[in-house]
Amino acid sequence: MIDPDLRADRAPIVWLAHLDPGAVIVSAAPDRFRDARSLERVTPTFERSAGDGSYWLVNERHGRLPVVLIGGVSAATSAAVVIPLDADFDTRVDAALRLWRIATGRPRVRPPDRLTRQRRHRLALSLRALDARLADQTYRAIAQNLFGRARVPAGPAWKTHELRDRTIRLARTGMELMQRGYLDLLRYPRFQHD
Repeated sequence: MIDPDLRADRAPIVWLAHLDPGAVIVSAAPDRFRDARSLERVTPTFERSAGDGSYWLVNERHGRLPVVLIGGVSAATSAAVVIPLDADFDTRVDAALRLWRIATGRPRVRPPDRLTRQRRHRLALSLRALDARLADQTYRAIAQNLFGRARVPAGPAWKTHELRDRTIRLARTGMELMQRGYLDLLRYPRFQHD
């Protein structure tokens, strides 16, 4: 169980591996790979067993790395990484390299940033706009809350103002995120909402 009193940014969140391309799927190495490393040098900060494997979160200098051990693998097992040949292959390879660096004691490199500061700000605005729309607020009221009353024109000028269009786009992005679009956030290089 996760402590419900934990702040969201402190709670150990583990996504299913097929949803999170940043998760590393670990299996037993084939017998002929005698020099394959184990994960004995890897210390999970969170561990949970499930029917389909053991889910770990490994803290490293640059963030959390989710690891899923499948097929009865333990930390002592000679390990191999399973990387599906899907659209997220490159992201999965980056995550596997991060785990390999930890397991072999190599210097760790900073993973690519998932979201720029500007994109984080836009996502925050989108979620605020979504909350307001779900509370039946008008686009004008949302714009006033997001951008300040002074920037939102009164009267007919509002109908053609760029802040109206921007507010509508933010609310739509928020709605898309709510309707499973949030999973796109896990696919960091390709997440391209405006």
